[in-house]
Amino acid sequence: MAGPIDKTLRAAKTHAKSGAYAEAEALYREVLARFPGNKRAQAGLAEIAQSRATRPMNPPRPVIDQLFGLKKSGRDREAAEAAARVLKQFPRAPVAMEVRAAALSALGDHEGAAALYRELVGMFPDAPDAHGSYGNELMALNRDDEAVAEFERVLELRPGDAVALNNIGNAKRRAGEQQESLEMYRAAHEAAPDFVEAELNLANVLVLSKKTQEAERHLSEVLRKLPDNYRALKTMGDVRHEHGDKPGAVDYYKRSLAINPDDVETIASLIMTTRISEGAPIVARLEALLEAPEHHDRLRVKLEFALGKAYEDIGNTEKSFAFYARGNARRKNLLGYTIEQDETLFAQIKQAFPTAPPAIPEVPQDGPAPIFIVGLPRSGTTLTEQIVSAHPMVAPGGEMTELGGAMSRLDWTNSEDFRAKADEIRAEYREALRAHANGAPFVTDKMPLNFRWVGPIRALFPDAKIVHLQRDPRAVIWSIYRLNFASDGNAYAHSLDDLVDYRALHQDLSAHWKTLFGETIYDLNYEQLVENPETEIRALIDYLELPFDEACLRPQDNKRIARTASRDQVVKPIYKGSSQAWEKYAPYLESAFAKLD
Repeated sequence: MAGPIDKTLRAAKTHAKSGAYAEAEALYREVLARFPGNKRAQAGLAEIAQSRATRPMNPPRPVIDQLFGLKKSGRDREAAEAAARVLKQFPRAPVAMEVRAAALSALGDHEGAAALYRELVGMFPDAPDAHGSYGNELMALNRDDEAVAEFERVLELRPGDAVALNNIGNAKRRAGEQQESLEMYRAAHEAAPDFVEAELNLANVLVLSKKTQEAERHLSEVLRKLPDNYRALKTMGDVRHEHGDKPGAVDYYKRSLAINPDDVETIASLIMTTRISEGAPIVARLEALLEAPEHHDRLRVKLEFALGKAYEDIGNTEKSFAFYARGNARRKNLLGYTIEQDETLFAQIKQAFPTAPPAIPEVPQDGPAPIFIVGLPRSGTTLTEQIVSAHPMVAPGGEMTELGGAMSRLDWTNSEDFRAKADEIRAEYREALRAHANGAPFVTDKMPLNFRWVGPIRALFPDAKIVHLQRDPRAVIWSIYRLNFASDGNAYAHSLDDLVDYRALHQDLSAHWKTLFGETIYDLNYEQLVENPETEIRALIDYLELPFDEACLRPQDNKRIARTASRDQVVKPIYKGSSQAWEKYAPYLESAFAKLD
């Protein structure tokens, strides 16, 4: 009989732990009816009695109704004060704690709200809503790792909870874990297909992941259900912009603003897509919105960069530079970046590859071969990809994140970590290449910062072609500085001094690779490319060992999408002059540029 008794006692304990005291008491009494001396059942009943005696009590129903009424009507300050008075009379009353926490959250006191929800979680550890609310407050406090733990607890208690999945996606996205956020948003959408917020978040990350066709399908579905959803209209504008359809993008942004004229993200996107003239009302509106106290710093960064671009269009370089400087300083502060972080990483990489590494053996593959296009951002990698992928034997991969993501997660102080994971990294990367190839034998990967991984690339892909872009550092640094990157992978970009130092790190590491690998790395000078395009393009195609194709001389006719900040330039014929754009800002750049070697 011990087996069934144990099972009953365990069930009773589980009920008691979750607060289902009546069910627990019934099971304990069932055991005692058969075995009056059972000590575990007697102890269980004693614990229930003690819990009932000490369990916080809620106030009478009229008081509860008054609290909920204040909260529901939006009178948050009154609700918070009323709940505080109730808690003096009924300490730790769950309903009063919940109302006060929700009201404090609405008032922006996330510390206060989090403290109350943390207490509620302690009182009711198996209540999924308490964990979810606590997680939301932790997110508001930028304590994302703790928040994810709370949302994961929700999923343990309520498997497949779409809101929890969506919230984990939000945390992963904010942490720059794009693939993980995409998986969470997909799971949330599958769990609740009519959950619009999750589907919109999924579409946004699909745009960032260059999966614009899939994003467009989701956005079309949202707009079919909710034609006036301004967020969906804004993201559809982003999709049209990604596809090079500027008029279409502007149309969607304007439709979105017609519904919500003060949506700052849409205003910023419209400014970045159109040329702004002096006196344009949109600039004054954006400056006013920038001062609104409710905007978080990440949004302020976006607004400051948009205003920098607007005043650049107008020709007011003083105001333009001031806003670029503000946006960069704010973003650097958010990222907590110091140049020492990259100095350490670059030193570790050099130490890991003091000599040319031997090739890591691989079973022969039928899939496409990579062509790596590397260098600093804004050095001409997009134009080079447009030239190379115009060739019928080459498919564009764009800025592929798979390799860099895998390399960044390795411990470069451990000489064995790379080789231990090499096969897995290479297999996953080859899968990504196949996804882009569409039958072509070669795929470009123009992730600029892959210049850091030339040593590992040579070990994984000993025959791969590597094209390294060089450009006037003043043009590169200014072009990077005025750009608000979509991801956090360019943390060095938000200080002119950091940019100068990072460029020196780039030059030093590139020289190291050149010493190890010599002419197997092809150096392509951007200024020479735009000065003598045919000569340089023919030499480039010759290095790639491809038969020459005239289409490579007309990159502007390449209909494959260039999904980077350079998209608007590469749809034009190759032209000179873009390397001089920094000169208008020379007085503000002089101090930093004086340190260039």
